[in-house]
Amino acid sequence: MAMRWQWIFSGLFLLSGAAQAGIGVVFDDPFSTDSGLPQHPGQTWKGVAQQLPALPTSPTWPAALAAKTWTLPELTAWALAHNPQTASAWEALRAQAAALGVAESAWLPTVTFSTSAARRQAVSTAGFSVPARNSTMPSLSLSYTLWDFGLRAAKTDAARAQEWVAGYTQNQTLQTVIFDVTQAYYQLLGGQALLAADAKTVAENQKALEAAEVLHQAGQATIGDLYQARASLATAQSTYAAQEQTVRSAEGSLASSLGLPPDSVIQISPLSPDSPPPSALSAGVEALMHAAETANPALQQARAQVAVARANVRSAQAQGLPSLGVTGSYGYQFQGGFQPGDTWSVGLTLTVPLFTGFNNHYAVREAEATARQDADTLAATRNSTMASIWQDYHGFQGDLAAYPGASSSLANARKALEVVLAQYKVGQATIQDVLQAESTLAQSRYTLIANLVNSYVALAQLSQAVGMPVGATQP
Repeated sequence: MAMRWQWIFSGLFLLSGAAQAGIGVVFDDPFSTDSGLPQHPGQTWKGVAQQLPALPTSPTWPAALAAKTWTLPELTAWALAHNPQTASAWEALRAQAAALGVAESAWLPTVTFSTSAARRQAVSTAGFSVPARNSTMPSLSLSYTLWDFGLRAAKTDAARAQEWVAGYTQNQTLQTVIFDVTQAYYQLLGGQALLAADAKTVAENQKALEAAEVLHQAGQATIGDLYQARASLATAQSTYAAQEQTVRSAEGSLASSLGLPPDSVIQISPLSPDSPPPSALSAGVEALMHAAETANPALQQARAQVAVARANVRSAQAQGLPSLGVTGSYGYQFQGGFQPGDTWSVGLTLTVPLFTGFNNHYAVREAEATARQDADTLAATRNSTMASIWQDYHGFQGDLAAYPGASSSLANARKALEVVLAQYKVGQATIQDVLQAESTLAQSRYTLIANLVNSYVALAQLSQAVGMPVGATQP
């Protein structure tokens, strides 16, 4: 008998354990949150792409716009109106303006309307039942802060300064978009000019090969001359093919800077090696550095951030001080079986934070440290801004100073090739002389084009560092 009861208890124990294990499995993940996860480490997650917001549609580029020849100012205006970066920065500024409205609302009272409806029935301990009664009680309540030792003013000042931060951030975004368009524009111009230069180099190498073939047939040139001319032509053709892809890449970069798909067709006027460089600056570097103190948006944004931090210090200090407010309420109760009645109250509320676990103490210390950090950031931003202006100014001046020499080198290299090629045809020069003259001419073209493009990009960089246009931005 005892053995039988032992078996029964053992069975019940096992069943109880199994039941608890089952319950544990069920309640370990009752919402099946692990159902979409990988079963083992190293496996990719399938994701929930079908539940994510849809991707925005790509902007359209009508055929009429693709056929138009665009100038840099037109492309810049298009980018400012259609690039998602400018739209995002504008919405951020609008959001911060609304946040200022939230801070300003603290100066007004709050009025709340509430109502309740209930049906109540009670039974006494003696068993008597009280008839059910329906009741409704609408009420209005009002609260207003009379005095808070500058807390609302500090929060309003912080919100207003934060709006300044957002405004200068938007201006900085606009300048970034303008510079990106300008840089991509000149990189594409330079790439197209280099492609045209490579085409000329291919044609010149083709002429040299034809001259070598004629002389070889006449017995005045060796087979080695032919091989050297063919190798030079193959190299020029390879460079041309690679430059074609560089131009395609630059076209995509320009389209992307405008907020368009990279395969958009954008027509721009070609850059000629004979195009003049930008005009010399009328202002000196010291004047530009002085102008940047009020024009550079990044510098102004850092100044506004210091204003935010200082307001936050005042706000943290006021949090630990008393506040005085007035409250009032009025209610009217309707109850079945009874006459309606009203209730009202008016009072003052004084709040004095006596001890908050040193919360206010450390909040003030945090705000003060942040203010000092933002002040140091402002100093660092000013230093970096002035250094950028100094470097960009002298980089631009260097490009201008190098242009006359690059232009003269190209003109002389052209004449040198004409002379050497004519001498080669009459046997007074070697194929090495011809190929060297062609190489010198190709390098001169590259140097002049790079100098011209770099001068305009350097001018754009200088304008961005100053915070305003400082010279011509288009040849």
